[in-house]
Amino acid sequence: MRGPNGVRDQLCDLLSKEVPRKIPLLRQAWSLPEKDLIGPEDVVFVSGDMPETTIKETTVNVVNPRLLTTVRTGDVNAQGEPEYHTTYSCRVYVWAISEDWPSAENARDNLVAACRLSFLQYPTLTQAGGDTGFRIEEGTYTEDSGVPSRVNGSRCWAAAILSVDVTAEEFIDDGSTRPGIGIADTVTPATTAVGPQQPLPGE
Repeated sequence: MRGPNGVRDQLCDLLSKEVPRKIPLLRQAWSLPEKDLIGPEDVVFVSGDMPETTIKETTVNVVNPRLLTTVRTGDVNAQGEPEYHTTYSCRVYVWAISEDWPSAENARDNLVAACRLSFLQYPTLTQAGGDTGFRIEEGTYTEDSGVPSRVNGSRCWAAAILSVDVTAEEFIDDGSTRPGIGIADTVTPATTAVGPQQPLPGE
């Protein structure tokens, strides 16, 4: 169980891999000019609190989530530790920098759209598919945009805050001080036929 750090890192990992793939596809699909959707190589993805980075360049910053609820599921793992479903309130800050307010706003809005599409397309927070132990609660997703501001008197930056709840499957075996109960044995059925004319295996 890594708690909010594990959820934060998983969110950032998905965005850092998927958003750069979506940017050129969205530019083509929406016929966007270059300045209204920055290049995929121009976005910095940060997991954790790094405010000194965010003001200098176009950035997607995932900060530490807030724990909302923890519910015990009744399942246990091989070490005998219980499973919990923990829901975290996650925030992603998006900063887009451009030469004027309209292009900064457009770049921000389009970058936000790329993030939202990444969450909706991969609600388990991975491109690989399968059960990852993470699940986006799609009905909790919100976006909030701020007023653009000047940076160093020349460029403008526009910001947005994305919020979404993520439920994580968690076990408490990391750092556990109780001895494990072991792993249950599995029985493999014999493929040898048994009947009146066939001796039992081993005879």
